[in-house]
Amino acid sequence: MATIKQKLAFKELLNAIEKGGKDLNIKKIMERAGYSKGTLTKTKDLTESIGWQTLIAQIDDQIILARIYQILLDKDKRASLEAAEKLLKLKNRYPEQKTKIMGLFGGLK
Repeated sequence: MATIKQKLAFKELLNAIEKGGKDLNIKKIMERAGYSKGTLTKTKDLTESIGWQTLIAQIDDQIILARIYQILLDKDKRASLEAAEKLLKLKNRYPEQKTKIMGLFGGLK
């Protein structure tokens, strides 16, 4: 179950995304949610926690895909793309960083 601060941070994240994704810095989000300065250096304590993963799982993938599609229509495409990318990474749905050659020959032994 998510803690109160995790819920506040999640709400801050959603607010940042609704505003176009211009302020998706997790440290700033944690700070606005009331995390101490010492905790701000350990963002993985939040993003890898079970409570946070439970909250992130509530975001429907279809909403993310619809937002990516809207990038074609938005004026600030960079901010929209960053927001969609961030959400996909948080949901562990973003592909690993591999070169095309690694992807083609990764299965060869």
